[in-house]
Amino acid sequence: MRVNLPAPYLLLVALLVVGALGLVLRWAFTGDERGRDYGLLREIAKVPSRTAAQVVEERLRTVGVRATTVPAEDGEGLRVLVFPADERAAIAALLDD
Repeated sequence: MRVNLPAPYLLLVALLVVGALGLVLRWAFTGDERGRDYGLLREIAKVPSRTAAQVVEERLRTVGVRATTVPAEDGEGLRVLVFPADERAAIAALLDD
């Protein structure tokens, strides 16, 4: 059974399909507005420069805590992240003078 639709209806159906596909793709590829998710990692410090981040990482390394540095969401400075198991030790190491 073959249905012959007039050209304007075929054009309308094609535009609706393309529009629906565009909406699905936009939904699928839009960025997360809340910022980046780093899984289990927790932020323990936000520093203004790469040098400051290296100082914090070195201080944490001396007490056996592994740290990762990532850019801050607002573009101002860097965030120092650690695993939850090391969070208390990291904070204590940074607060201990």
